[in-house]
Amino acid sequence: MSSEGKRILILGAGFGGLTAANLLRKNLSLSSGPVEHQVTIIDRKDYFMMGLVNLWILNGTRTLDDSKIALNRLENKGISFLDGEVTAIDIVSKTVTIRGSSTLRLEYDYLVVALGSEFALEQVKGFLENGGFNLYDPEQVPKVREKILSLKKGRIAICITSIPYKCPPAPYEASLLINDILVKNGTRDSIDIDIFTPTPIALPVAGAKVSQDVINLLNDSHINFHPLHKIKTVSDMKELEFENGKRVNYDLLIGIPPHKVPEVIRNSCLIKQGQNWINVDKFSLKTDYENVFAIGDVTEIKVNENTTIPKAGVFAEAQAKVVSQQIVDDIENDKNKKSLPRFDGKGFCFMEVGNKKAGYVAADFYNEQGPATLLEPPSEESYKKKIDFERSKLDEWLLS
Repeated sequence: MSSEGKRILILGAGFGGLTAANLLRKNLSLSSGPVEHQVTIIDRKDYFMMGLVNLWILNGTRTLDDSKIALNRLENKGISFLDGEVTAIDIVSKTVTIRGSSTLRLEYDYLVVALGSEFALEQVKGFLENGGFNLYDPEQVPKVREKILSLKKGRIAICITSIPYKCPPAPYEASLLINDILVKNGTRDSIDIDIFTPTPIALPVAGAKVSQDVINLLNDSHINFHPLHKIKTVSDMKELEFENGKRVNYDLLIGIPPHKVPEVIRNSCLIKQGQNWINVDKFSLKTDYENVFAIGDVTEIKVNENTTIPKAGVFAEAQAKVVSQQIVDDIENDKNKKSLPRFDGKGFCFMEVGNKKAGYVAADFYNEQGPATLLEPPSEESYKKKIDFERSKLDEWLLS
């Protein structure tokens, strides 16, 4: 075991960052005796809220203010929290610079990069200027709900602007919840719901079978699905133009934004030329640099030529468990381990469909015969499990 305390920096307080911070603090506290290791997590937001809550705000069962959990609660667990923006990562000097109320330069022995992805709706010509809403921005979702409730007739267009994007089923969940809202509002018969995607099937990451299951759910609710429709421009005449030449009018435009790697990562040596995301070992999540790991949405893990691990919190959490154990083993110099911890490529999600029901999607991306996914039919039981999932994770990471 090391006789000196180690400094572990975790960049980003999402699923991956919070899981890593909690496991490191717990396991190092149990094993280190008098040696004090520092676990520090950095995020530019001072609160945490799961992305899935956006849909609950959309359907009116939750408010934004009621869903924010202060990240300074981490201090109660012996985890240092710094509220600031990461502005530089220097792999050579093993330092990270952050800008908050002041500028700090922090040294590390281990670095876990979990900064997630950022949105780039400015890449879609006319989207921001012509009143489009970002489904993934919790500040905008209450306004989307107001617009849906005030609309008496017309078309609601939901556009997946590009791939990859976070939580692949979310746009389809949103369309089904919007259908539910309109039915309850008595306006569904006079409002069309159209969902547009640049891909040939609904969920390329899940394969043809699950994609067809999703389309069947859309058909059951009379939601129009348009594959191979990549948005080109949004005009001030409330018209969408697609790269295939089609033009469609809309009354409310909801977009799933283009995703990009944070600028600080782009400016570091963690991104190689020709790459859009951090490349890591698919099992260990190690980068090319000593004691530097990357997890979650900031990475691209190719399963095969056509498939990558989806950008979703459960995968970031699973990866964080693997990384945390490696760091603990390294600090303890544990040579008795029979096998190294490995990310197994497995994950799940709940796909809400309205009326307090949700489907359940299970996936095994490292399956020897190729990625395997399954969508269980919507049920009240899965909906309850989704509610419990949020509650249990908040308790585990921040509240207990």
